[in-house]
Amino acid sequence: MSGRLPTCFRWYWFSQTASFVGDRLTGFTAPSIAILVLHASSAEVGVLSATGWLAYPAFGMLAGGLLAHVRKRPVLVAGELTRLVAFVTVGVLAMLGHISVAGLIVAVAVAGVATVFGDVASQTYLPTLVEPRSLFAANSRLQSSDSLSKLIGPALAGAVIGVVGPLAALAVNGLPFALSAFGQSRVRTLEPVPVPAHRDPVLVRIRDGLTQVRRTPMLRQIVQGSAIRSFGIGIVDTVLLLFAYRALGLSSVGGGLLLAAGSLGGLTGAFLAARLAARFGVRRMMLLSGLEGASWVALPLSLLFAPVAVLVVIRVFSSVWLPVWAVLTTGLRQSLAPAGHESTVHATARTLVSSATPAGSLVGGFAAGLATSWLGVTHGLVLVLTAGGLLASCSVLAVRRASQSLVQPDLVPA
Repeated sequence: MSGRLPTCFRWYWFSQTASFVGDRLTGFTAPSIAILVLHASSAEVGVLSATGWLAYPAFGMLAGGLLAHVRKRPVLVAGELTRLVAFVTVGVLAMLGHISVAGLIVAVAVAGVATVFGDVASQTYLPTLVEPRSLFAANSRLQSSDSLSKLIGPALAGAVIGVVGPLAALAVNGLPFALSAFGQSRVRTLEPVPVPAHRDPVLVRIRDGLTQVRRTPMLRQIVQGSAIRSFGIGIVDTVLLLFAYRALGLSSVGGGLLLAAGSLGGLTGAFLAARLAARFGVRRMMLLSGLEGASWVALPLSLLFAPVAVLVVIRVFSSVWLPVWAVLTTGLRQSLAPAGHESTVHATARTLVSSATPAGSLVGGFAAGLATSWLGVTHGLVLVLTAGGLLASCSVLAVRRASQSLVQPDLVPA
């Protein structure tokens, strides 16, 4: 396709970028406060990491049913403002001396519910802003922003913690959600409201989403693979900061730089995802993306020499493949969702996939506690990280029989 993506998408892109940055800032600050200020246990860190994701199994499919017949932009704006209020409120309370792991969990839980509704709305909203053949290109740009936020977010969050202190940082780091709400308000495309011949009850719509995913082989394979990957990466992401802080002795700034370094690989993968798929095929690139998890098999090398360097290399390399998988599976899902069923299909997929993340976080947190009690901090955390990565790599088994004739992406200039 020739020509540029439309202006309405550019405002949407700006909004999503700001939202990604807010996610990264608050997502780094909350567990850092729990570990460094409140001295939370491994299990408590696992619960905190899982809390935001638990909103998906609790509300994901309900969100799809409720949003099926409403305009999505107001939902996106409301979701960003809710997250802003949640983190600013807990940050202010923390500065007044009212801070606990439970308080952090409540703030993350409220923000998580808002994220679920915003996520389902955005997945359905994007195809109304760009042509179907531009979905891969649009998703590639969004993944580039997500990867860039992972690059600058943790480092920036660590710097903010160092300047204003960890408690005030939680309020400051929620401010990008205000920018996101502003960006969504600037999208001028008139979004049509789906008006079916009759309005099905919410439970019927939820069942419809499950039915559509189950009966469409490629959708089913994508959801299965993504759920396996989310479970494994949930383990890795939860234990990674524990390893950085408690095994390697890094500061909050060092932990932020570690996560940011990995995002260099993610930015590269997001930029190349659609191009590599156009060159080598969607199926082949989805299979190769299993290297994201498999690369953690090399982590035991950190027990022999240069542990920080080994961890950084693994983090950078593994991060290349996450956006490749995300761009291709998201574009395929948006292309395969039957007309009139987009909201429920996306809600079902996101609910099933994202429900695996808190499960991985909980397993990772408790497994880290057990492994460190048996093997010591360093060896125990290395074992859990390696196991989590191996589980994530198994995601490609679900799509190994995918058709060779999958739709190929068009490249649309920015």
